[in-house]
Amino acid sequence: MRPEVKYLLRVKNRLMRRGRVEEASAVARRVGLMIEKVTKGHLRNVDDSSGLEELWKKVGLITKRGKTHASASALSADELNDHYAKISEDPSYVQPEKKSTVNRDIPFITEMGLFNILDKLHHTAEGADGIPAWYLRLAAPAYSGVLAHLINLSVSSSIVPKQWKVAIIHPVAKVPLPATPSDFRPISVTPILCRLTEREIVRRYMYPAFEDNATSNLLKDQYAFRPTGSTTSALISIQQQTTQMLEDNEYVAIVSLDLAKAFDTVSHDTLAKKLAAIAIPDRIYNWVVDFLRGRSHVTCFQGGISKERAISASVVQGSGIGPSSFIVCASDLHPVREENKMAKYADDTYLLVGGSMRHTLVEEIGNVSSWADENNLRLNPQKTKEMLVARHSRRFLPPPLLDGVQRVSSLLVLGVTLEDNLRVTKHVERTLEACSRSLYALRELRSHGLPSRALHQVARATTVAKLTYASPAWWGLTSAAERDRIERFLSRMKRMDYLSDDLGSAAQLVESAEDGLMRSIIAREIHVLRPLCPPVNIRKYDLRPSPHNFLLPLRDDTNYIPRTLFRWLRPNL
Repeated sequence: MRPEVKYLLRVKNRLMRRGRVEEASAVARRVGLMIEKVTKGHLRNVDDSSGLEELWKKVGLITKRGKTHASASALSADELNDHYAKISEDPSYVQPEKKSTVNRDIPFITEMGLFNILDKLHHTAEGADGIPAWYLRLAAPAYSGVLAHLINLSVSSSIVPKQWKVAIIHPVAKVPLPATPSDFRPISVTPILCRLTEREIVRRYMYPAFEDNATSNLLKDQYAFRPTGSTTSALISIQQQTTQMLEDNEYVAIVSLDLAKAFDTVSHDTLAKKLAAIAIPDRIYNWVVDFLRGRSHVTCFQGGISKERAISASVVQGSGIGPSSFIVCASDLHPVREENKMAKYADDTYLLVGGSMRHTLVEEIGNVSSWADENNLRLNPQKTKEMLVARHSRRFLPPPLLDGVQRVSSLLVLGVTLEDNLRVTKHVERTLEACSRSLYALRELRSHGLPSRALHQVARATTVAKLTYASPAWWGLTSAAERDRIERFLSRMKRMDYLSDDLGSAAQLVESAEDGLMRSIIAREIHVLRPLCPPVNIRKYDLRPSPHNFLLPLRDDTNYIPRTLFRWLRPNL
């Protein structure tokens, strides 16, 4: 606090004690103006044109972004580490075997290639080796050759350095006041050089292997951790397949299945067997197997470091190769019956069963449970939920309840609340409520002097992004009144100068997102949503150009693909 402010506060208190209230109020107003002047200068000099890193750093300081009450926990680092080690334990552990092969001396990365990666390395958490990102970035001109040689030796010999096999866990609180180890989510951080190697392996070998015909067929119902996958794509698939199944069924059951601690309990042996079946070089397969062998972790919590504990399961949540490895692990999980459908987003699994196949639902859930046991995973029965979507809801008589399956009228699917009448009223209400709360943070940023241009960027990256999250999937399910509420909220933000006037309406923002997604679907035949598109129309005559070459499906304004295909042809009709 500045000396003049302290002096004026003492004067105000002295005047109040003497009963000179009006004079004290005048001094208080003067103090308020001085504080306001200083406060408004906090963010006045933020220059968003020179990069967004400084902008978000200042915004985080004001809004206390990421602040939790973990410091109030009485838990120790060793207690948390023991808890995580117990979770990542495979009682029937079998060490995964490497392939017998001849390693060719083919450089994995060049000195210049590694220099370009290190030179553009952003701030990221350091691993247990203690080598920070800033040092690797600054030392790139001197050490790129040596580090490239080290990485090439590691990949060519399929041996991961021992230091790279130790992860450091930074627990993140899942609740405001965590009290038990399960209230913290373990985020494992591997050494930066190891992460860079993992990401290059995923980019060069795993992703191309996923596009191979045989592998892509195994991953046809997986929408996570793939170049064209997203939660939006998963939601579009669930909605469209539900609608299609309603054409032949009185109702469709959408069953949400939850795998407890899936990333932390994957069996290494079964994962290695599935990795061996996809089209990756033997040396890469052997490197991944060696990456899984002999792993351990420590936990950093409240300034303390725990003792090192060995683990025998997990794909190392937070590593570069973990997400891709998990979807390979889940690649052999499919419905037992061809008539039933499944959509997976990492460990979130949704089963779609038509009314005519209701008798197979117990078999399907049992199949998922058996698959989980084989992979050292566990199906959480307390979180297994069922929602029935009826074709004619007024005269629909629901079937009997299944043991251990909770029936609900609305289901939270990947962040979007779907209802049993295929509406999203609750989702719109919940989203608008959350966005309204974010206006307070924007008001605080403005009071600290954040320039309008920077404030608009923050609002678009937070409030507008939350409002339009996965909008191509649910926009067609909204009513005119709900769309009007969203438009009025955006207009309110513009009037308050949280958004620029040239920002389009909500409908235009959604249309832009839909167009971008459709262009990606058309451009890439291996897109995860391409199987949901109608057949391509083979033209025998030279006709005027068309925005797309798909045969037009039946008119359907609720589902994304038919709605967008019709909209694209509207100017030509």
